[in-house]
Amino acid sequence: MKPAVYLGGRLVESVLDEPVFQGAVRSIAELYDLQHDPKYRDFMLYPSPGTGDPVHVSFQVPRSKQELINKRKAFKLRTDHNFGFMGRTMDFMNGMVTGWYANREKFARRGERFGDNAVRYYEHVRENDLFLTHVLINPQIDRSRTSAEQEEPFLHLGKVEETKEGIVVRGAKMLGTMAPITEELVCFPWGGGIAEGDDAYAVGFAIPNDTPGLKYICREPVAPPPHTRFDHPLSSRFEEMDCIAVFDDVLVPWERVVIDGGPGAREVANDPTVSGVSIAGQTSARMLSQMEFFCGLGIKIADAVGITGFLHVQEKLGEMLSNLEVARTVFYGAEAMAVEGPDGVWGSAALGPRAFHLHTMRIYRRFVEIIQVLAAGGFFYAPAEADFENPEERPYIDRYVRGRPGISAEERVRLFKLAWDVTGSAFAQRMTQYVTFYSGDPIRLTAAFYVGYDKEPLTEIVDRALGKTPDLDIPVSPDEPGRPVARRSPATGVAAQYPEATQPRPQRT
Repeated sequence: MKPAVYLGGRLVESVLDEPVFQGAVRSIAELYDLQHDPKYRDFMLYPSPGTGDPVHVSFQVPRSKQELINKRKAFKLRTDHNFGFMGRTMDFMNGMVTGWYANREKFARRGERFGDNAVRYYEHVRENDLFLTHVLINPQIDRSRTSAEQEEPFLHLGKVEETKEGIVVRGAKMLGTMAPITEELVCFPWGGGIAEGDDAYAVGFAIPNDTPGLKYICREPVAPPPHTRFDHPLSSRFEEMDCIAVFDDVLVPWERVVIDGGPGAREVANDPTVSGVSIAGQTSARMLSQMEFFCGLGIKIADAVGITGFLHVQEKLGEMLSNLEVARTVFYGAEAMAVEGPDGVWGSAALGPRAFHLHTMRIYRRFVEIIQVLAAGGFFYAPAEADFENPEERPYIDRYVRGRPGISAEERVRLFKLAWDVTGSAFAQRMTQYVTFYSGDPIRLTAAFYVGYDKEPLTEIVDRALGKTPDLDIPVSPDEPGRPVARRSPATGVAAQYPEATQPRPQRT
């Protein structure tokens, strides 16, 4: 496979040999290795319903609570491997194509073959354990206009024509995270938002990365080589390259199409549940792994320079730890409240993780700020690895750059370099932006959480306080003893969670 990848003004000859990508390649390879480790394989793999061969549990549709637990354990193990700093690993896209399988009937509204395509592609990815990326959003050219109203007809990705072999698409989509090192690309109109008259832009499909006409243009690396684990402990390993995907009259075979861009395709694309994304478990695991990392980092930094006795430091660390424990309660509590659906599929309680996800956008920035305050000027006297190797400098470094008694200069410098990598470097700035806009505009998502929330059980409490209903008439849910009944939606995925946030905006008059 040789995809067309442009990096720094040149066409990459070999993505596996490109220094910018090697850290991420090794990290992804390690994630694949984990599932075959005897310590983990019992909960990370399950027998394929098609072949009986062991496949990863991220593809499993859970039919018991234990299967739900196995998925959680597998997600958390993988996010712990990279401390939550790789958001688009295999599990994320595995959840998306599993959602396609679960929602095959919705694709079939445009024709049975599209539902069948969704099933076959899910099975293809599952059996081959492929590494996928996706592009979902139109490029930021002119957001005041619909796709058809842009200066050129196919600035946004759309269908140019149909042939006997498939559909021909042209235009661009963002944002293909880790696209250069993945095997296939999923293109989907995320969350709907296809305006009236834009059916040609309602296309969903999956193609190999080396499909003719498909090109990736990379952003500037946030961790350009040469970099070592000493000087760049995380960015040297977990750089997730982002790309814009350009489709230069790409032929997508019919068997790879799930939404065809024909008349009425927008109705399928705008269904907020059609993507069927099942990513809540992976997303929650990533957030928790990051919070655990930041809390440990704050504690270590404060201890290394002897400031844990100061009240304002204790208050900041206590703030971090209290947020962490809320996150843990939500993460494991959602599983404890898991229920079996009418179709026999088990699912964790959804509202808690969704709500906490909205808070993590703010909490992440606060954690970064606290680490910056604790580290203070210590960031600015952290010699490079080469300085430690210079016998003329080393005695001075060992004497003047050490921490409190028992903390050597090398230990203190490594710790502060780690802190800088996640709070002050280009890698850190990209991650902060990534977390903030992980699911889209946080303002619209938060507002939509209110709009879509079942508010009646809460207003009934106030009515009882006002004497409008009997004091002893307190509804109790059988699966949540002592809790008011809450009618939760079974929909999954960000688009399904916040459908009001993903509807088309009113067109200009």
